[in-house]
Amino acid sequence: MAFLDNSGDIILDAVLTNLGRRRMAQGNFKITKYAFGDDEVDYSLYNKDHPSGSAYYDLEILQTPLFEAFASSDIGISYGLASYGRTDLLYLPEIKMNEITADQAVQTTSGIIYLAANAETGKAIKAAGALGNSNKFLANGSTTGYSIVLESGLDTTDLIADSQNRISYLVANNLVDSTFNVYFDTRFISNALTPTSNSRFTNDSSGNDKVSMRLKTSTGTSKASGLSNMGVTTARGIADTVYNVSAGGASGTDVSVLSGPRGAATSLNFKILTGLDNESGGTTDSKFSLYGKTAIAAATVFSGDTSGYTYDYIDTEVTVEGASSGARSQLTLRIIRRAS
Repeated sequence: MAFLDNSGDIILDAVLTNLGRRRMAQGNFKITKYAFGDDEVDYSLYNKDHPSGSAYYDLEILQTPLFEAFASSDIGISYGLASYGRTDLLYLPEIKMNEITADQAVQTTSGIIYLAANAETGKAIKAAGALGNSNKFLANGSTTGYSIVLESGLDTTDLIADSQNRISYLVANNLVDSTFNVYFDTRFISNALTPTSNSRFTNDSSGNDKVSMRLKTSTGTSKASGLSNMGVTTARGIADTVYNVSAGGASGTDVSVLSGPRGAATSLNFKILTGLDNESGGTTDSKFSLYGKTAIAAATVFSGDTSGYTYDYIDTEVTVEGASSGARSQLTLRIIRRAS
């Protein structure tokens, strides 16, 4: 469905999706729900100071034609508006990256998550002057070591992060993400690594970290991304039962990045395409020059690096979406290899 210019009447351009057309041909088509997105709505055009009064506050927005109707089920909605059965929800979940869980969570550098293409690169960027620590990057395709740790829940200090509030505000409203949809660029990434069923994300009665996020290669999903070069897989959501505890008044924020009741957590790593993982003696994949940077001096990539190495890298985006909450988080991943 597309919203068209309403200089006269409001016009909605609607087409059936491919699935809808098939159902209609089968004689069992029935509209039970619809979804909206506001991807291209420029809310800055809303002018509450318009001299002609309130009828004109949103006129510029309403007269801006948006979108084209597509037959694919979700190709026109990158950021869908969530729908909830209740109208009294004051708090909604968000997804935040956890960089504080010891021995588990990879840390960002200037908002970027580094992914070392191979062991040679990992050794180089771990050195002092570069990233300086193994918790600063992901190891390509590794099921052990550091991973991207994400939590979904309520990031508010208005609610105590205890078991009762988790049940009342999240479980009872079906806002706990038992799975997460992970979207990635298939030009660079072949697969994701996601948590196993025996992973856990909790603390004990003394507030101590009891987090163990174990990874396995994802089995994929039948869900279509609707976008070119965009793959999607499903990551298991692990119950996030990090609670405030009475012992020492621990709030749980030394384990969790969320201040309020927590719903679920997941962890991720990625496997890049063959060719992008060549060592410095191998051929440089043409994708580095086409989509990224090549032969960049170490001192340029890492301001304190005096090694004399050069690096190739590609920056790409990964989007994680809570399957129940609809919350989204976008991550910047830098695939990097030592070039010389």
